[in-house]
Amino acid sequence: MEQYDVFVAGGGMSGSAVARFAAEGGLKTLFIEKYKTPRTKPCSGIQFPYFEKILGVEIPPDRLCNKQITRTKMYYHDGTSFSAPFKVFNYMRKTFDDWLNILAQESGAEFRDECEFVDFEEVPDGVVVTIQSKGKAPEKIKTRYAVDATGLSALPLRRKLRPQDFGEKASGGGMNYYVDGEADIDPETLYQFWDLAFSDAMFAWIYTKTLDDGKDYWCIGTGCVAGDIRERQDLFYDFVKKKFNVQGKIVETEEFLTAIDIKSSERVWLGEGRILMVGDAAGLLDGVRGVGQDAAALSGRFAAKAILESDRKGTTALEEYAKLAKTITTQTKKNQEREIDQFRTNEELKKYLKSSLFSTGIKMMYQSFLNKFRPIEKLRLLPP
Repeated sequence: MEQYDVFVAGGGMSGSAVARFAAEGGLKTLFIEKYKTPRTKPCSGIQFPYFEKILGVEIPPDRLCNKQITRTKMYYHDGTSFSAPFKVFNYMRKTFDDWLNILAQESGAEFRDECEFVDFEEVPDGVVVTIQSKGKAPEKIKTRYAVDATGLSALPLRRKLRPQDFGEKASGGGMNYYVDGEADIDPETLYQFWDLAFSDAMFAWIYTKTLDDGKDYWCIGTGCVAGDIRERQDLFYDFVKKKFNVQGKIVETEEFLTAIDIKSSERVWLGEGRILMVGDAAGLLDGVRGVGQDAAALSGRFAAKAILESDRKGTTALEEYAKLAKTITTQTKKNQEREIDQFRTNEELKKYLKSSLFSTGIKMMYQSFLNKFRPIEKLRLLPP
């Protein structure tokens, strides 16, 4: 039986971060991905400049979209709006995650795609994991630590350890239409639509994305906690076509559903024993902030560092992980109580957003400045 220090289920952003930093620390690491890579990831890819600090490397221009976001424009349900500077990285998850995957392999991590997690068994000094590569018989490996980095829809380790976190059906999700055509839309602006009919999770969105053919398309999408995501998406798309004179066709559709109860007070969970959760699998999605890949990559880096620190100190990895991730877990839990489905009407939502707009802007500038000097353990994820 092949033996490893770290096994990671999931080859996306958080999984690649765990694998890379674990391998750089000298740990024998295997990370697997169920699908053929590079693979399409149905979620938006925008991040603030401090994201490079989390990754520890500069992002190559060829891993970014052709158009970068420089402004945001917020629309309320009654058509009134507010615009402000908003400089963020804009990328496609397929292209970006593939780069992180390559970095992990270059750091010494072993990677297998089209390889599925089957089962696991905890043993006194580690975990025995059963995996199966496409076209091959199941295989058992032994690892000191196992990490679930499979996002919101799979979570194979968490399902077995905490079945109470999962309902009979998905509790929410997200959807994107990629549209080829003309529209009265600024390609360097992120449009946010705060309307409970379109989304009860955060805002519905429009911005520019670059697909595999190198061309730019309008990305029009939304997310929800409750209800039918397709109904909300089509309602929003019909609205957008009229408002921005969209003349074109949908060339690609992305959709994802959440497996865990994202409203549960126990959603944020870092694992138990020698099994760690990272990224969305740890419940670190944040509807208030509207972005989550920073928490995914950061938690992956923390999980790897926690294992290395536990080896050095003789402590447990979970203990070290909880200390490292305290800032982001605290922020996520706090924001969970402020998600917009608490509002009964759009009038209540607008009143809340307008009352906090100025203070949020000041906090953004202040925290952005402080993040330049903070260690990664103390980073304040934005918006605050």
